[in-house]
Amino acid sequence: MIKHRPNGFTLIEILVAIAIISIILGVALIKLNVDDPESKLKEESSRLARTIELADQEAVFQSRDIGLLLLDDTYEYFQYTNNKWVPLNDTLLKKRPIPDEMEVSLNIDGIEASNQAFSLEEKIPQIIFYSSGEWTPFEIIFKLKNQNDLSYTLSNIKTGKLEIEREANY
Repeated sequence: MIKHRPNGFTLIEILVAIAIISIILGVALIKLNVDDPESKLKEESSRLARTIELADQEAVFQSRDIGLLLLDDTYEYFQYTNNKWVPLNDTLLKKRPIPDEMEVSLNIDGIEASNQAFSLEEKIPQIIFYSSGEWTPFEIIFKLKNQNDLSYTLSNIKTGKLEIEREANY
């Protein structure tokens, strides 16, 4: 008696091959995007946007004023306690560095603000998230230090809500 051998691949073999190819392509795409300057700008501006939204929610839910101090190399959140600003002790709203290859500028209510602390002892935030749900009108612009043709802007000036806008001057 002769056994009949089926020709072709089984469904399992095809699915395994597709899974292996997908994993390889996924790893390759992640490696390509890591070094992209635009993705770094977008990631950092998105990270700050998420923490700003969290700070706003915390200010309302905890009934306390929270402030953001944006410096040239870091940003940090503070809370207003006993008539002074003290660093916020929160794992999600902790002090974070700004990557060395980026520069950040800040406009408060349409006027360029300084990214320098007035004094090392008493740091006063430039942006305030009030317990009433109101914010200081601001615009934060992320650029690469060696390129001025691409930037990401975080702003609440136009609509009162936080928006991220990509600006390219190619």
